[in-house]
Amino acid sequence: MSKFENYHNAVLFLESLFNIPKAEYMDARIHTPLYLKRSQILINKLNINLNQFKIIHIAGTSGKGSTVAMTHQVLYKAGKKVGSFYSPHPTTSIERIKVNNKYISPNDFAKLMDKIKSKVKEMYLDPKIGMPSYFEIFFALALLYFEQQKCEYLIIETGCGGEFDATNIIKNPKITAITNVGLDHTHILGNTLEKIAKTKGGIIKKGSTFYTTEKRKTLLKIFQNICHKKKAKFIPLIPNKNPLINNTLLVTQICQKLDVKQDITKALKNFSLPCRFETIQKNPRVVLNGAHNFDKIKSAVDNLKTLEFNNLYLILTLNENKDIRRIINYLKKALKTKTHIYLTRHLISNRTCADLKLMYNLFPSKANFKKHIFLDPHQALKEAIKKTKHNDLILITGSFYLAGELRKNWIPEEQILKNNC
Repeated sequence: MSKFENYHNAVLFLESLFNIPKAEYMDARIHTPLYLKRSQILINKLNINLNQFKIIHIAGTSGKGSTVAMTHQVLYKAGKKVGSFYSPHPTTSIERIKVNNKYISPNDFAKLMDKIKSKVKEMYLDPKIGMPSYFEIFFALALLYFEQQKCEYLIIETGCGGEFDATNIIKNPKITAITNVGLDHTHILGNTLEKIAKTKGGIIKKGSTFYTTEKRKTLLKIFQNICHKKKAKFIPLIPNKNPLINNTLLVTQICQKLDVKQDITKALKNFSLPCRFETIQKNPRVVLNGAHNFDKIKSAVDNLKTLEFNNLYLILTLNENKDIRRIINYLKKALKTKTHIYLTRHLISNRTCADLKLMYNLFPSKANFKKHIFLDPHQALKEAIKKTKHNDLILITGSFYLAGELRKNWIPEEQILKNNC
């Protein structure tokens, strides 16, 4: 029996729930409070009292995961007992749930999953409630763990949007924040920035303090109106062109509001996150960047401009629900160096990748673009490493799942699990 067999079985059970028919937030075209009701019922069945935590709730099209992780780091360095919840995970499921300086242990994950199973079955058998989703169950498991670990602060990243996201069962957050608004998940959140802003603004609650580094006046007005209606304090921050600076600005304001006495710069020294423009190898340089929407792809290209290299090897995956033409049209114009484009897919069965032949045809056939299709992402990586020379760069992007899968070539899942035992 493998040391982590119970953990792998727990993950398999959770992921297999996708094959049970149910209303899914990520699939639905019309959203109702059903998802929140379901999440709340599960929390109630597990006797979790959210009022025991001081909660910071963060949404946004890009940068929210980094903001959550940086805030977590500062609070941890300040001596606070802090838990945080992320979505998605790069390589293995425990990476969604962190307390202080470690992810949840594989053993604790398996034990809590066993505790939840009976409640999930009760809900499934009740026609008035129905089966909770993968994300709803995962969030419940995280809250159980935070309670078990006696966390004082929780920093929660929304899964998608805000208003009907499972995390929005949080009634009394101390602070809410929205990093920015972009056109992503339009099939769920709406096809305009204004609709998406209203949906994300659903996390704003009565009595909370709200921060944002969004700069567009029409969207700021939407947030201001929601704050006025909810009697929340509205604090727009002056954004910078650099997304990382914006994230740091949000973290600084959040920590000041919480009266956390900690040097932010010192706390974040040597701070890094898996698959967020992460240099995983130096010769040749390999960068993992789970950019899965237009805004994040643009940020990745901006970051590329700060690096010196000769040829670029771009290993790219996009999901079918992304703005594929817009992203590729941008890359065609923005990539100036000689680029070898390796179009591939991630290995997550319940997320459909974009048609590789469509992507291939959208990229031009010209001197500075050499394009290839690989059905196996690991084969794409091997080929890129074989072809690169000393001053070339490999960028793996377009999907968190792709970046996380290929990260195993340097940091195996087993190593992550062992480090958190």
